[in-house]
Amino acid sequence: MSDNVVVKAVAGTCVTFSFILAGNAITQSFMTIPALLVGFPSPGSPQHTDRARLLGRQWPLCWTVGNRFFRPISTLGFLGYAYAGYAVYNEGFRARADWKAFVIAAAMHLTTILHSAINMQPMNDKLEALAERASEKELYQAEPTARKWGKWNLLRMVTPIVAGSLALWQVAL
Repeated sequence: MSDNVVVKAVAGTCVTFSFILAGNAITQSFMTIPALLVGFPSPGSPQHTDRARLLGRQWPLCWTVGNRFFRPISTLGFLGYAYAGYAVYNEGFRARADWKAFVIAAAMHLTTILHSAINMQPMNDKLEALAERASEKELYQAEPTARKWGKWNLLRMVTPIVAGSLALWQVAL
């Protein structure tokens, strides 16, 4: 790893960010979604519409923290890993770490950012819409949409684990 204290601090901070993001994704996919869907009534049952609307009212509480806290740390992780890769690359043959590992870690965070914006945000909007403005068809799809969100969220668990592990390996060198 670089002897530069700033590079070490940035890379170490980004490793922390990666594992915080992975922990959040684990919590959302394996705790939050299942808790919201416990005893979810089947479509067509008298309680289904009320429960789907309740899910829509609960959903903003689940993803607001992600938008306000986890989006910035994912972005800072991307920028920090990119900086660490650039700094180690500039050390040339004196570098004791592989700059490519930091670039891959940055790419993992960029993947998380893009996946969140392209795939997850539309599902967040669909789930939030269940509270008031959803059609009967969308209400019918409430549980499958929430389950799909939980499955797609697993990418937001894997990419930070890969990023953090690669970077931690380089920092430990």
